[in-house]
Amino acid sequence: MSPFLTSLLPHLRGNANERYRQVYSRAGLTVLLSWALDLIGRRDLIPLWLSASLAVQLLEFVAVRPFARGRFPTRYLSAQIILMLVAMVAMAVVHAGGVLIFWQSGQPPLMALALMVLVGGILNNVASGVDSRSLFYLGATPYGLSLLAMPILAWGQAREQVTILALTVGFFILAVHTIWGRMHADRRALVAARVEADRRRMETEEALSDRTAMAAIVSHELRTPLSAILAGAHLIRAGTAPAQTRATAELIVDAGQLMTGLLTDMLDQAKIEARAMSLEERDFDLLGAVRDAGRFWSANARAKGLTLVEPPKDQAAVWVRGDPFRLRQILNNLLSNAMKFTDEGAIALRIAVEPLSDDRMAVEIEVQDNGPGIAEDAMNRLFTPYAQASQETARTYGGTGLGLTVSRQLARLMGGELDARPGSPRGAVFRLRLEMPQGQEEDATRATQPSAAAAPDLAALNVLAVDDHEVNRRTLALVLEPLGVTLTTAPDGLEALKALEAKAFDVVLMDVNMPGLDGREATRRLRAGKGLNHDTPVIGFSAGVADHEVEACHAAGMTDWIAKPLDVRALYAALDRAQNRVENRAENRAETRAEA
Repeated sequence: MSPFLTSLLPHLRGNANERYRQVYSRAGLTVLLSWALDLIGRRDLIPLWLSASLAVQLLEFVAVRPFARGRFPTRYLSAQIILMLVAMVAMAVVHAGGVLIFWQSGQPPLMALALMVLVGGILNNVASGVDSRSLFYLGATPYGLSLLAMPILAWGQAREQVTILALTVGFFILAVHTIWGRMHADRRALVAARVEADRRRMETEEALSDRTAMAAIVSHELRTPLSAILAGAHLIRAGTAPAQTRATAELIVDAGQLMTGLLTDMLDQAKIEARAMSLEERDFDLLGAVRDAGRFWSANARAKGLTLVEPPKDQAAVWVRGDPFRLRQILNNLLSNAMKFTDEGAIALRIAVEPLSDDRMAVEIEVQDNGPGIAEDAMNRLFTPYAQASQETARTYGGTGLGLTVSRQLARLMGGELDARPGSPRGAVFRLRLEMPQGQEEDATRATQPSAAAAPDLAALNVLAVDDHEVNRRTLALVLEPLGVTLTTAPDGLEALKALEAKAFDVVLMDVNMPGLDGREATRRLRAGKGLNHDTPVIGFSAGVADHEVEACHAAGMTDWIAKPLDVRALYAALDRAQNRVENRAENRAETRAEA
């Protein structure tokens, strides 16, 4: 098919439908013009006129029918289009040429009839050819030529009248062309708006479908750890045997970590979609970070009877600059998936590093599992949020499908790529490719860090905990009171300010999001006053973990911040820092009094 015919394809259906609607008006016009021929005494032309008019109307009916009323021809398409164009031109030529005989009759009513037929023909083509310039020109040109012929046929009359007629015809054709141009532009804008509306509607429907799927998946995935937490809590409350208490507590901790991981993936996905994810830039040992990730999962592999093949221990350290936390997050997701899908055999963790230049390195890290593998048609779904390779996979292994999505997006934020391919002879291979700047080696001698699980000596602390949820206040009491902390609680910001006016505290644990007076505003008012606690350390406590939310807490006057859900080790560390701040403040005051 020629490019010209191809360009007409999108507009033929609309043009055919419009011409289909004009069948009855054309039949009436045929009868009217036959009567007009009788009036001017040219009955001899009536049979010829009827034959020509009915013939072109029949031809057009046959030609447009395959395109009209929702149809579209599938065979001999080029021939069908050419036949329709021929019928369109033939219809215009017969009517535009036929009415000129009335123009030459010299009778004003019949001359007006001829003029109206030509004007009507042009306007009909404006309507039927509004979508296509070519269709408009093909249908309207014969009528326009007949209009231009009228001043020539009237040349023998008064020169001024002919001139006015010629100018009128010219202005009319120009006006019609301008009107068609505006209608054509409006039509294109309308069509584009409809296409955009359809696209947005489909996106909205897909988003609603995704949200529904997300809600179903997240609800399902949360029920598993919640069931474990509730079951473990009931056992402890019922007085389970001492030998089972530790196992029950470990079950609750594992379930809580599972829920925390799910929430972390959801928050990371939301931050990435909002383009609010930021990456750290610091020097670190790449091999050390990879080995740390492998070491974290080695116990799980042994418990499942698997072999975790890690990079050789004799490889020298490779120092790069980037975000080690996000790199470990990607590797943890990949190793977690590999552990989930592998029932026997080995999981391989491989790394290859090649210098690209004096200050940049190409890094390639692979995780290969020994699971059932991934079908080719499922590869595209692997990195789609809340989607998995198949329904059977979702039922058998669970999960939200967010881990791989977040991992790929993090890889791209780091300037790299994460992809997958089938393994050999089975399983799947996930490959992370990065280009990283070369880093500076840090001092190998580092101070020994205290155990993260050990609780600091907090017996001397007097703490005010502010939270609008009773469960959170009870949780803080459960964690802190056994350590000897003197704990006072308040349900909102106003009650907290009243307590802070009445009594001195060493530390304030301040929930950030509370109804009424929130934690940030309560902290601002505390700092603005000169009461007993205007310089007391305030630790923000919130589920809002975005960078701007944490910065807003510090800007309000909070000295520290920890995230919800509660991590006991993070709470201990924050209270330990606050205690050091209190002790330093007391020493500074003592020195000031001694100097005075």
